[in-house]
Amino acid sequence: MKIKVLSISILLSVILLSACGEKPILVTAPEPAVINTESPTELPVSSEPAAPKPVKYDEVTLTMNKSSLTSFAPIFIAEAEGYFAEYGIKMEYVTFNKVTDAIPLVVTGDLDMYAGSVSAGLLNVLRQEDNIKVVADRGHIAPGDECTYHGLLVRKDLYDSGEITNAADLTGQSIASSTAGASGYILSTYLAEAGLNFDDVILNDIPTAGYIDAFANKSVSVIVVPELHLTRLITAGHAVLLARAEDLIGTIQLSVLAFGKNLIVDHPDVAARFLAAYLKGAQRYQEGKTERNLQIMSEATGESIEMLQAACWLPIRADGSIDFAGIEGFQQWSIDQEQLEAPVTEEQFWDPSFLAAAHILLNP
Repeated sequence: MKIKVLSISILLSVILLSACGEKPILVTAPEPAVINTESPTELPVSSEPAAPKPVKYDEVTLTMNKSSLTSFAPIFIAEAEGYFAEYGIKMEYVTFNKVTDAIPLVVTGDLDMYAGSVSAGLLNVLRQEDNIKVVADRGHIAPGDECTYHGLLVRKDLYDSGEITNAADLTGQSIASSTAGASGYILSTYLAEAGLNFDDVILNDIPTAGYIDAFANKSVSVIVVPELHLTRLITAGHAVLLARAEDLIGTIQLSVLAFGKNLIVDHPDVAARFLAAYLKGAQRYQEGKTERNLQIMSEATGESIEMLQAACWLPIRADGSIDFAGIEGFQQWSIDQEQLEAPVTEEQFWDPSFLAAAHILLNP
């Protein structure tokens, strides 16, 4: 479905006008006061310039894929706190069976933006299409992170008995993991430590809702999972953390926000407004597990506040910036796995100009 604009100019110059708002009203200086030198008095103080009036934006409706993942926190917060409304943005969310199904619709203009994981499929599209660009960070991991967002979990009984404590022990074991995306990259890297690959293990495709049962009935030995599944399995008493993603693969850009032609070509002013609201949500997210943030995320995800407090919150940069180095390792692995035809350049991958325009709106 295409962008729905109720009444808005498509001129890029609107970005600058929106950034500045109305100029302050200059107050005419009063006539000089007569000073009595015999009985000195204080000089008159000039009046402060009047504060600029809030900018009134015409409303526009934008469409994006829907999710209850905690990585959507800045979007949840921007919606709940009225940041989108502040910039004249009304959001319409579309549900997909797989988040990657949204990507072709962004390219065709039937969806305005994509919020999801970095995959070989996304990289192939970015390499071939000019009408879609990554514009902001939605989550990354790096060495030194205080908590683990993505990792390998081993059944507690196998770990406690010493049967599985390292990569070499995984030969012939049943593992729940994809062979693509971040999970495949993490598992492949861990297996390689012992000279193993996917052919040396038994891979199982288990729905996420069945993870706890799979460990409880001992049908799998290892599961590669992100949050909140990671915390659920550990707190249920069935799992031990075998390896952390940040220790295995270093820095990786896990999730991104990407715009299609409707925003990057036809309505760059609206793109900047959306990102300004998104960044306000990201900045609030940086405050951490505050009472208000927990309330918003609990209502948006359906998760209990207790679970959200216990889980690791994915790092998201408050300024929205992308570290392209976090793409390179995953790109090369995807090429080696014959999932990616050729590497994507930084220019093909993302366009930082929309973040720059958003920051002007936030700091006129």
